[in-house]
Amino acid sequence: MDWLESLGEAASGGTILLWLPILALAALVVILLLAELMWPLHRDQRDASRIPGNFGIFLLNLGVTALLPLTAVAAAEWARGAGFGLLHWLAAPALLVAVTTVIVRSLLGYWLHRLAHRVPLLWRMHRVHHCDPEVDLSTGLRHHPLEVVYLATLAAAAAALTGLSPVVLAVYEVVAFGFSLWTHANTSLPEPADRGTALLLVTPTVHHVHHSARQEQTDSNYGDVFTLWDRLFGTFQAPPRDTVRGLRLGLGDEHDARAKNILFQLAAPFRR
Repeated sequence: MDWLESLGEAASGGTILLWLPILALAALVVILLLAELMWPLHRDQRDASRIPGNFGIFLLNLGVTALLPLTAVAAAEWARGAGFGLLHWLAAPALLVAVTTVIVRSLLGYWLHRLAHRVPLLWRMHRVHHCDPEVDLSTGLRHHPLEVVYLATLAAAAAALTGLSPVVLAVYEVVAFGFSLWTHANTSLPEPADRGTALLLVTPTVHHVHHSARQEQTDSNYGDVFTLWDRLFGTFQAPPRDTVRGLRLGLGDEHDARAKNILFQLAAPFRR
């Protein structure tokens, strides 16, 4: 029974709670890789040489976040302990705090994403994500480190000032990361299920429109989990799946040709 006692000690120390989302995301990656092979949305995607670069940028970002452990969850936990933030000052009930946490975090994600397409300096960083000429699971990991830093800083500030729930926020962040993997994956739901799901949630078909090389389509579908904000603010587009299959992805020849070059992409924010 020693193993049972060890399991109990690990659970009481939070080890299992830490590993559960990691294992769940790992299982999701395996499922999505299989789905990309069996039910591809874009059947002509064959350039696997871009994938190491995407994972390389992701590993670099892991190092950056390890050196700068500033997260929205940590900020929310600090605010809870210090009694800091609007919801703590108002002594809001737990249910209101939980609902507000989801609303604030998802709305913040929408507007920060939309601003990244509108503000030239922010776009210099964000275009590194968009210049991938094909879109698959690895594209969801492709973000410039400077973008990761400023997004984490703003999310942390919003979490502290609002007094969001660290537990609900932690769940949302894990779910949002899982959605980023899924919505970038080169796969799709059957069309009726896709359209039904998209009434509330972002799907790969919806998000791949956002990666179109046509600007009027790129400037749409900014939501990370919910389609609500895009519908509310008039930025939602949902063409038929066959239309999405025919989209040209990326940003165009000049950008796409250098999408695999990590050093070129890391220097992108410093070039006009």
